[in-house]
Amino acid sequence: MSQLTSLPFVAAGDFDGLISYREAIDSLETELLTGTATEHSPLRTRTDLPGGHLLYMPSQIGHIVGVKLASVSASNQGRGLPRIQGLVIISDSETLQPIAVIDASGFTVLRTAALSALAVRHLAPENSSTLLVFGTGPQSWGHIEAIRAVRPIKSIIIVGRSPERAQKLLDRSKASGLHAELGSPGSVSQADVVACCTSATSPLFDSGLLHDNATTVAIGSHSPDSREVDSALVERAFTTVETRTSAFAEAGDIVMACNDGVKPDIAVDSELDELVANPRTQSNGLRLFKSVGEAWSDVTIASLILKKLGLHT
Repeated sequence: MSQLTSLPFVAAGDFDGLISYREAIDSLETELLTGTATEHSPLRTRTDLPGGHLLYMPSQIGHIVGVKLASVSASNQGRGLPRIQGLVIISDSETLQPIAVIDASGFTVLRTAALSALAVRHLAPENSSTLLVFGTGPQSWGHIEAIRAVRPIKSIIIVGRSPERAQKLLDRSKASGLHAELGSPGSVSQADVVACCTSATSPLFDSGLLHDNATTVAIGSHSPDSREVDSALVERAFTTVETRTSAFAEAGDIVMACNDGVKPDIAVDSELDELVANPRTQSNGLRLFKSVGEAWSDVTIASLILKKLGLHT
């Protein structure tokens, strides 16, 4: 019992600003290049409850094992609470002895945005400079910061349902030195990169409005019956996912496109590790990255945090 009571707890404030987005992106890329990053990351287990749902997400990366326990409550926004909350328990991979517990609320944004930026690094043309963001929550700002780390973003277009929250994100973007403006779904025609960071259940925009070499990132859903992009984009774009296993089970953008008649081998062109090994930045055509958030990326970022704090070598 004494050993458990002395188990380090890492609060979000303990690593706020500790890891740059470039460090996080590079760490995820390095792990993918090992070829074993997703080897021990089974599909998440979901339990539905009256107030939302719980997620259980285990993975082993190198010498550590992590289990992310997350809760998702759509009504939390009205309570002034995060929609997604959780903990990550990190253990030694040989003994399975717990090493630390980390507040997942803070680094879920870091992990998700860094993973998206890693995809953008290997998908988007290098001169991409205009980013449109759907959504006004923490993930939206995280994606602005992360994508700026890999592309010369100068202009931001913000599309959100709440005028007040959209204005706050606009002001924050301007304060960081970016040109920023509010837009509408039709503004995707002006964007080099589109980041979908919402809880939408149906497509946010008409993909026919995208310019020929635009890159879209969709991260808002891990449910097979929710999506942020239309079937036409999934069919026309070079589409990359974390793994085909999770995409065809959990990614509504992919699952629903297949239900609409898009063939599976057309719906998914590449897994993320394949993209990292063979970038598409010089190719022509639309690009799409759909993420559901696999546990290997949580454990990779958790490991980086523990190393930075001196809690694990």
